[in-house]
Amino acid sequence: MNLRPRLTYANVAATIALFLAVGGGTVYAAFGLGKNDVQSKNIAPKAVKTSDLAKNAVTSPKIKDGSVQPADLAASVIANLAADVTGSATGGPRDSVNTDTTTSLPLTGTTTFTPQPGQVSAVGAEAQFTVATTNAMNFCSPSVFLLLNGEPTRIFLSPDDGNTTTLVTRTANDAAGPFGLISPGTPLTVTAQLRGDPDCTASSRLDRVEVRIVQFH
Repeated sequence: MNLRPRLTYANVAATIALFLAVGGGTVYAAFGLGKNDVQSKNIAPKAVKTSDLAKNAVTSPKIKDGSVQPADLAASVIANLAADVTGSATGGPRDSVNTDTTTSLPLTGTTTFTPQPGQVSAVGAEAQFTVATTNAMNFCSPSVFLLLNGEPTRIFLSPDDGNTTTLVTRTANDAAGPFGLISPGTPLTVTAQLRGDPDCTASSRLDRVEVRIVQFH
């Protein structure tokens, strides 16, 4: 008596159905995906590992501006960074900063420069004021700000805590930090303007302003 099972269509169909049920869609995952089918929502959080990325896969356009911090860089990279002062200029002194007017502040030194390709250029500044206020309830806040090719920058220098009625000398640092430049090959000229404050006494003054142009490579 022959007990060997016969291979029928029903047997095959039942076997495939069982395989798909146990596999939980594995066959579809392997054979049913088309181009661009896998989207961000289909990837579990933290599922993509370093080993999943191809060599040189992450390029500069993929990195958010300002997101890389010194702690993210190897010590050897930071050690090899060098800064060259390619321009230096000074301005002042200037008396009578107690009027609500904006005037040009001449700078002496190197004020025109050209950023070079492959290097990061920046402009930084610091000022010193000797100021007093006419009323301790108000602040004496004259300011110096820089322009590049006539266009305002974020560089804004004003003394802190200028609400004493006796003259004090204050340093004014640029709160926004150095102003980065990304126009290689384009000549840039730095100019300065001084804005007075009527809350200052007539004896208040700008002692000096120092401007530095640096390039990192």
